[in-house]
Amino acid sequence: MNHAIDLPQSLLKRLDKITAGTRTTPASLIKQAVIDRLDYEEWLLEQADAGLAEIKAGKGIPHDEFMRRVGVSQNARKKAA
Repeated sequence: MNHAIDLPQSLLKRLDKITAGTRTTPASLIKQAVIDRLDYEEWLLEQADAGLAEIKAGKGIPHDEFMRRVGVSQNARKKAA
């Protein structure tokens, strides 16, 4: 299945510049970029789902406890606000 997408001229120029003189084509670079981004988005959704499952299972901690564990004091939070 092939799909066409419209890219701004500025991106096309960047693609041409990066792929000039290499064995990489603009199309293969775009394909790899899409694959990489989809891999990341899938990983991110899995992590979010895993975190929500932990919270539902009662494994979460209150916000104040988390802040204490990472070393942020209440005074520092008040100063930042």
